[in-house]
Amino acid sequence: MKLEKNWFYSFCIALSIAGMAYILITGVSDVQGNQEYPYAMKGMLILIFFLTWSGVNFFALLSARIGITAKLRKYHKYLSGMEVIYVFLVLTLAFAARVFVIRELPMEPASDYKTYYEIAKMLKEGVLQEKGEGYCNYIGMFPHILGYCYILKTVFVIFGTSVWNGQAANAVFSIGTVFLIYRIARRLGGRMAGVAALTASAFWPSQILNINMLASEYSFTFFFYSCVLLFLHLVMDYDGATKHAVRGVLLHILLGCMIAVTAAIRPMALILLIAVFLFLIPVKTKLPGIPVNSISIWVRFLAKGWLRAALILAAYMAVSGIINTDIELTINQTIPSFSQSFGYNLLVGLNADSNGVWNEEDSKFLYENLERTGSPIEAQLACREKAYQRLAADPGGLFNLLIKKYELLWGNDNYGADWNLAFLKEQNELTPDRTIFLNQMKSANQIAYLVAVLFSFLTLIYLLQRRASPLYILVLVYLGTAAMHLMVESQNRYHFHVLPVFIIIASVGIKYIFENAVTFVKTSDSERQQKENQQTREAAVLKQFEIEEHKAIEQRYKSMTNSFDMQSAILNGNVTVTVSEGYMGPDMLKKDKSVVTAAETIPERDTASAADEIHIRECAGHNQAPVILQEDKTKSGNTDLEELILELEEIAETGRVPHKNVEIQPTPPSLQDEVTEQDEVSLQEERKISELEEILDKIKKLEKNQNDLMEGYTKLKEEMEQIKLVHAEDAHNERGHTI
Repeated sequence: MKLEKNWFYSFCIALSIAGMAYILITGVSDVQGNQEYPYAMKGMLILIFFLTWSGVNFFALLSARIGITAKLRKYHKYLSGMEVIYVFLVLTLAFAARVFVIRELPMEPASDYKTYYEIAKMLKEGVLQEKGEGYCNYIGMFPHILGYCYILKTVFVIFGTSVWNGQAANAVFSIGTVFLIYRIARRLGGRMAGVAALTASAFWPSQILNINMLASEYSFTFFFYSCVLLFLHLVMDYDGATKHAVRGVLLHILLGCMIAVTAAIRPMALILLIAVFLFLIPVKTKLPGIPVNSISIWVRFLAKGWLRAALILAAYMAVSGIINTDIELTINQTIPSFSQSFGYNLLVGLNADSNGVWNEEDSKFLYENLERTGSPIEAQLACREKAYQRLAADPGGLFNLLIKKYELLWGNDNYGADWNLAFLKEQNELTPDRTIFLNQMKSANQIAYLVAVLFSFLTLIYLLQRRASPLYILVLVYLGTAAMHLMVESQNRYHFHVLPVFIIIASVGIKYIFENAVTFVKTSDSERQQKENQQTREAAVLKQFEIEEHKAIEQRYKSMTNSFDMQSAILNGNVTVTVSEGYMGPDMLKKDKSVVTAAETIPERDTASAADEIHIRECAGHNQAPVILQEDKTKSGNTDLEELILELEEIAETGRVPHKNVEIQPTPPSLQDEVTEQDEVSLQEERKISELEEILDKIKKLEKNQNDLMEGYTKLKEEMEQIKLVHAEDAHNERGHTI
């Protein structure tokens, strides 16, 4: 059976958050300090809040970081055994603590507690109607009194009539309640929540200190949480796939009967009945996907929440009728119905002068009407009419009264110490040591109470963000108790049965904290690993891109500048430049053969000291060929190469052969006889044409190389763009997988 979130669910959770926030505000504001340092306790309490919350979160993160949960799963059987041992030890120590309080704080029954004891004693002796006429009238007005008296009577019959036996029975019920709280918390939050709830409830100060009172709260709380545990079993284990539908139907009937018995002890059990209704009515169970006729009728019956609620109500009404009949036979009077029995409690609850607690005025009014009419029912009806009159007389002051009563009920958890201080003093049993002990326990109890409320408050915030939880039933119990006591009589001890609600919700909240810590650690580790991987990939891609981009820039620069590094080509041996011997005279050729070829002069570049400098000039205004002369024998032969390189670079840049003014020197006398002027001009023109053809061939080769480089650059650019697209798609796919 799956609970779905709806507007009412969210409203109840939000209302509970507001209520618990007000408890925290009131509790911190009203905490008592000593006279010398009145605000020290408040500051200490806030510090305890912070340390407790941060401490739990720290241990949760530490546990998640070192993987304790995963490691402990390997030892599941050992943990189960250790858990059983721990539960047994805690229950034993809890029982010992309660027995210690009973022995060290001896308490004789007084007030309502004395009434329980005396009625139980008369029931055992069978003289209630004969000797207890006043008690019969009292039971007639408040029938629930007889429920706890029946329990005490049974204890007295088995173990004997004594206050000690009644107190011991309270201790047994209290230990049983601790175990039920452990089972409920474990069912809702697992082993961690169960152990936390067990420890807190076992040593809760007010639950221990109140054990010496013959109070009905212990037996009532035991039956109350037995009903809660059974209800959780029904809604969590009996769904559309159950094979034990008949047993489920019978357990729903049993639940109705148990709630009726619990209500016979204290009427507050009606809050649980209403909470069960609110929980079940909107719930539907999903049936298996097979033909309806193939599904058991009992499974189909349990599939509808309102049918479950109706079955529980029918069982409750039947058993309540039997119990009421037995009460009427026991006291030989007619008891008021539910609508009639709350008249006096409503009258007291709406008394603004007494802040909604017991007062002499309203008690006197009740007994006067009882004497006047002789009927408990008429006395209750008279109180109800007067309560309505108070409500109509000052509706504006009602809100102020409700806030006061809420603070009275939930502002602290001091009733265990306060009632012991009051009754022990009245019975002359209050020693200085007991006073110190009770005051210390009172302070410790207030801290424990407010810490539990704090964790409950934060857990309810978690519930608003998470899916619907069966904790909802406990939230409804808290809201129902608060709402009822806003109207009827209220006392601080009336929240006794709701303390386990705070303990269970807070314990489940601790489990939520540890779950969130595990999720946080896994998420942070995953994000960090993903970030590191992404950075590594981006660095690799960026490095590759930089390499490719650097190569592309070099190629692009060479292509755009259209330049050729002739000097490097000559030095590397890729280009050889030669100079014809015809440019030089015979004497020069004889004196220095080092200028014939550039290939021969390159190795001697550093040692050559007498190279000839050759100037090529174009005669201005004449069409004569340039004449190559030797002007200085001491200059390096590399000068010719440098000028030729510059000329080739200029041709490569301009695309044409430059025209230069060449100064024509006269023919040396040694050659005038051998070479005529016409032959010299013809020879120069032939050499010029040959050199120009050679230069043009080189230019064509350079152009071809340039075209090849441009094609290579274009292909490289296309490949780089493709690489960028592939990396972008990989990064996008990785981000998608991460999400």
